[in-house]
Amino acid sequence: MTGVLLIHALLPESDKLVDMGVSLALTVAAAFLLWQLAHVLVGRIEKWLARSAGHAEGGIQRARTLGQIFRNLAGVIIVGGALIHALDVFGWDVKPLLAGAGILGVALGFGAQTLIRDVIAGFFILVENQFSVGDLIEVSGTAATVEDLTVRCTRLRDFNGFVYFVPNGELKVVVNRSRGWTRIAVDAPIAADEDIDQALATCRSVVAAMNADAAWKERMLEPIDLWGIDNMAGSEVTIRMVIRARPGADGPQAARELKRRLMVALAAAGIGIRTTREILVLPAPGDEPRVARRA
Repeated sequence: MTGVLLIHALLPESDKLVDMGVSLALTVAAAFLLWQLAHVLVGRIEKWLARSAGHAEGGIQRARTLGQIFRNLAGVIIVGGALIHALDVFGWDVKPLLAGAGILGVALGFGAQTLIRDVIAGFFILVENQFSVGDLIEVSGTAATVEDLTVRCTRLRDFNGFVYFVPNGELKVVVNRSRGWTRIAVDAPIAADEDIDQALATCRSVVAAMNADAAWKERMLEPIDLWGIDNMAGSEVTIRMVIRARPGADGPQAARELKRRLMVALAAAGIGIRTTREILVLPAPGDEPRVARRA
């Protein structure tokens, strides 16, 4: 008899039970519609981000990552709001629950502030498109290629094949070497006792020939520029030439080809290139200084 009374005390009246069922059904339907709407909106945002990035691999991954963040955020908000409304329909006082959730959120925020910092930094890296997968970046003096980019961490691989996992919150200053254009200076160290005017004329002819070469002209953004004498230090004079090309292999390969042509042309003109060497001379066996023995 006591159990029956307890059930009657817990269950509301029949008319209220119907109203509660209708309210819960409307809540679930509204949450489902909001989730579908959020899914459609996030999908359109992904397509817009991918289209603005030219459908590049890094742009597509960035769009997918941001889309996943927006979906998770929308899901948490919609499900959380539906649960709170459902508890309110059942007659529960949700104010203490909200206050407790706020206190718990503050506690988790203090405990996981490093993680939150990494996530926020990663979010702005993705939104601002600071770098993407495939870019060559420099972090703390180390140049490496971006292999993976998530909200929390960035994975890099350097020239030697070493893999770095860097939390996004630790990326204070990042140098992106893969955006827009790159400039490379090629210096020709000429011995100071050589004919500098002849050396300049030889370098100028090499630069003009390479600028006219169709195989290299298409790989540079502008013709090679001969700046002239850049440095006079004791026994040598430096003649500087500058190459401006797209990021990637075009600039370094053009610089190596220009150096090869300069070496050949200067040698053919009889102009010496200054080289500095350090030679360490070791004593031959048996040449060590001897200490005379005293009787």
